[in-house]
Amino acid sequence: MSGSYHSLFTIDRPIMLTFESTHEYYLGPQADIYYCDHHEALIVTRDHEDRLLINGLNQETMLKFATKLYRDDLNKTLKSIEKDKTTEKVA
Repeated sequence: MSGSYHSLFTIDRPIMLTFESTHEYYLGPQADIYYCDHHEALIVTRDHEDRLLINGLNQETMLKFATKLYRDDLNKTLKSIEKDKTTEKVA
């Protein structure tokens, strides 16, 4: 296998995914997610042996992703708080 990571999910050559491509992997509810700036790779692992690496993601892309997750979670929390306040006023 090529690259510095050896795992069950490593692919020897780059693959061009088309818009129809879907790849699903189940790593369980306890999976950890890491980003390696040096390799520009997102790493999803359950036990540091079986892992999924997605190469070619720069730090800016990862920051946009993290910002969106944070913003979406914050909006969801704020909507929940507003709903609770509205419910309290009615009661």
